[in-house]
Amino acid sequence: MKKEDFQDGIELLKQPVLPLVSMVQFMYHLSDSKTTIEDIIAEMTQPIETVYTVYPDPAPLLRGYIDQLHLVETPEKVDIEVVNEAGQPVDAVTACVALMKQRILEAELEEINSLLCVPCHCQLCCVGPEKDMAQEFFEIPLQDAEIDLFALRRHDTPASRSSKALDAAENDVFLVNGRPFYQGTAQGSVPELFHWQNGWSMILPKEASCPALEQNGRCTVYSQRPQVCRRPQIFSYILEPLQSMESIESMESMGQRRKYRIRNSLLAVTDCPYVQLLQDEIAAYAAASELQCILKANKD
Repeated sequence: MKKEDFQDGIELLKQPVLPLVSMVQFMYHLSDSKTTIEDIIAEMTQPIETVYTVYPDPAPLLRGYIDQLHLVETPEKVDIEVVNEAGQPVDAVTACVALMKQRILEAELEEINSLLCVPCHCQLCCVGPEKDMAQEFFEIPLQDAEIDLFALRRHDTPASRSSKALDAAENDVFLVNGRPFYQGTAQGSVPELFHWQNGWSMILPKEASCPALEQNGRCTVYSQRPQVCRRPQIFSYILEPLQSMESIESMESMGQRRKYRIRNSLLAVTDCPYVQLLQDEIAAYAAASELQCILKANKD
């Protein structure tokens, strides 16, 4: 692969939106109480130059994230609890800005990852570990509504809900027909769905493949693919959830607030071919966005 194959995605990496978001946020807090986010964006009619890049037409770019930007207008309505890396609570405005940036970066990276993923023609995210890998399985987290995309056997028991997949594997606390859950069936490595303490996931045993992956490498559910499949392999890590999805649902039902820790980071998985190739571009994108760039391998 050559960098020229990824030019569309690289162009977006060269135009990170968070520097513009910081400008809008700064101007909003300097403005009077009648000024709206739309008013500020409407004034941004000229090109904007930063140390990193030039934005020839910033207003349309920002309008693509207008729903997230509206959060800064009502920080008191952002009903979450956020702590800094030392574990100390932050004020409402800081929490609001972190949540806004997390959501904006998620949306931006979904588009960037989609553009970078297509030229790879790889199946990295769709298959289990190879035979000689240290891992026994890979886990694909799923939302409740996403499990219906896959016609797979489901396991939802008190035993599965009492543990997380990695913990269950390390302690051999969850067996299926007398076998560790990650070994598939006696007929071979077959992916299955499990409801864990932190929600549903698809477990891909060694040499198994996602059932939506065709032999030609295409995905049969691409237009409806799960959220986790939309965001490989560069992730927004501005806020780190401090509870599992199931815990969050339980807390919300009791009127309790979700909890997060500020990380202000960008996580890129170096197993991915385009992350390996574009490490410099990804690091520059993170630096321009004032985020720490974490490059990390998932596979051994």
